[in-house]
Amino acid sequence: PPPHRNACAVCRKRKLKCDGAVPECGRCKRLGHECAYVESRRKSGPKRGYVKGLESRLAQVEGLLKEKEAEVEAIAGASSSTTGVNSPPNLGSTASGLPRSGAYTQPQGSEDAYLRNNIFLPDLTASLNFVDPSQNDMFISDPNFGAGNEASGSQWALAELGVQEPLPPQETMDELTQLYFSKIHPSNDVIHQARFLATLSLSSFARPSIALRYAMWTLAAGISPTHKHLAPLFYLRTRKYAEADEAGSRTQYVNIRHAQAWVLIGTYEYKMLMYPKSWLSIGKAVRLCQMLGLHRLDGRGLGHIQALEKPGDVAEKEERRRTFWMAFAMDRYAAASTGWPVIVDERDILTFLPSSESAFENGYEEPGIFLQDAMQPQHARSLSSFGGVIVVASLTGRVFEHLSRPNPLDNDSDPNSDYWRSHRKIENILLNMVLHLPTHLRLPAGSSSSNTIFLNMTLQSATICLHQAAIAKAEKVGQVGVVEESRARCVTAANEIASIMKRIAHFDLSSLHPYIPFPLYLSTRIFAQMAKANPQDDSANSLVRFLLSALLAMKEVNPLVESYLAQLDMEDLGLEALRENVTMGGLETGVQGISLSESEEAKPWISYVSPMVRIVEIEEDSMSPTSASSRIRQASTPSTTDLNPNSIPSPNASASPNANHTSNFNHYSTS
Repeated sequence: PPPHRNACAVCRKRKLKCDGAVPECGRCKRLGHECAYVESRRKSGPKRGYVKGLESRLAQVEGLLKEKEAEVEAIAGASSSTTGVNSPPNLGSTASGLPRSGAYTQPQGSEDAYLRNNIFLPDLTASLNFVDPSQNDMFISDPNFGAGNEASGSQWALAELGVQEPLPPQETMDELTQLYFSKIHPSNDVIHQARFLATLSLSSFARPSIALRYAMWTLAAGISPTHKHLAPLFYLRTRKYAEADEAGSRTQYVNIRHAQAWVLIGTYEYKMLMYPKSWLSIGKAVRLCQMLGLHRLDGRGLGHIQALEKPGDVAEKEERRRTFWMAFAMDRYAAASTGWPVIVDERDILTFLPSSESAFENGYEEPGIFLQDAMQPQHARSLSSFGGVIVVASLTGRVFEHLSRPNPLDNDSDPNSDYWRSHRKIENILLNMVLHLPTHLRLPAGSSSSNTIFLNMTLQSATICLHQAAIAKAEKVGQVGVVEESRARCVTAANEIASIMKRIAHFDLSSLHPYIPFPLYLSTRIFAQMAKANPQDDSANSLVRFLLSALLAMKEVNPLVESYLAQLDMEDLGLEALRENVTMGGLETGVQGISLSESEEAKPWISYVSPMVRIVEIEEDSMSPTSASSRIRQASTPSTTDLNPNSIPSPNASASPNANHTSNFNHYSTS
């Protein structure tokens, strides 16, 4: 039959284009709606007398507003004569009366008030060594700041935005948002960029939460040379607004944006060496994701409660997946760094691994794969770069649990004991991952992706952690063959990390994954032990200098490096190169006021470098407890796990820089 001339009732109600197909249109047929065509049309336009009635009501409201304004002016005039020194500051504004929704512009003078505002943290400027706002060109000075009786408009505008102090200047917000998506987002791809940017132009109540935006600005400011001084302030405001959301109604924190905010908060705290805070923040993000059901998006368990509405489309569902998996990965890294337990049990996860970045941004669906299936060689080719990072994070967590949950009844000399069976299982998965990675996840083909770079490095770092522990176990029971094999695996993995670092030496280091200093630290530690055992080993010495130079260059954008450099210093590994290149004064004021000149007991953050790389010391402590200071000092002498260069193959040529390399990272990047 010919198409109907009118739209069906469903399409007309939803204001969608209808193809007029009979007996049901294509849209209703596809979506399963009941399709019906209505011949009669309702009259459009207002009813008779409606406009006159509306005008009379509007005149009545205007009269009430004038009376209210007169009362407010009378009260303001009476209170102005009694204003004391403790009165709150006048924020200043050019607006008057009630602001109209969607028409808000930042009040004049708010730039000046921006850093001076101390509503939630007194003397913040003094305690964090902020520059005087009047000397900062970014904050425009207003000669009429605080003058007159115009604060009411500014205060109404701030209340409408859900903030207690003026936002940064619009130029700063735009710059930091752009910097986040260009530098931070590639390794933390949990927010749909196009949708997020589109929501910024909506009304204040429809925009992303202020806590999430401040979290993004905090991470971006941390790598920005011009806005780096704002990162501590933004971090404090991020936590303030995130915690304020939790004190409010349920809808303010039971949502995906709140979970994303806590993931970013934990990431920043991790980079800034605030390991206990990071562990707690990541734990909160994980619990939020579990409460929202993000760990069971593609399956249902017993008693599963759906806290969120069904996703509107593929991109929205994928964003939920990515938020959970980022929290999962950070849970593994935080546990490996602190030695505290992981939160997520992999057996509870029924969510597909992240799809490719192009599928996420463009909103089309790809075949899904579960984490357990991704461990099988035949499924490795289906992994995206983000999915590969999640698999390696899972393996890092398994290595950590393997080392932190020993069976007291195990016989270390028995190759069929629980420990050695677990060791072989993890080793086989790591080997299969390396052998069966698809081309787009290998280097140099995937060198343009920070996740691919991180994936390849972390595969090697997990291998080093696993085999360092195996060396300690095997030496205790005299298994020489296992010791030699594990030493060779450690050196091969360290060489691969150095080779990858040489390949990406020209990259913008601020765009790399925040956890990437850990593989570099492990590789440096291996070669430093070799150089210490054999000072004539030019290859090991040059690799130590190269890796230290890479860490030093990375320290400017990732303060996490400082803890690894300090640990190398305290273990007396690579000291000559370290003393030549590192100005340790930055640590004296940069790590929460802790100074390297203080005693070791006053530096608990040192112990959070990673428990996985100090297996020998941990096992010795379990047999004969010693103080933290003696344990760290003992680490300066060669341990039983120090690598003997005579018993392992020499580094391959592709991973070893020339012996005449200096410790300048830029020089290495051109070699």
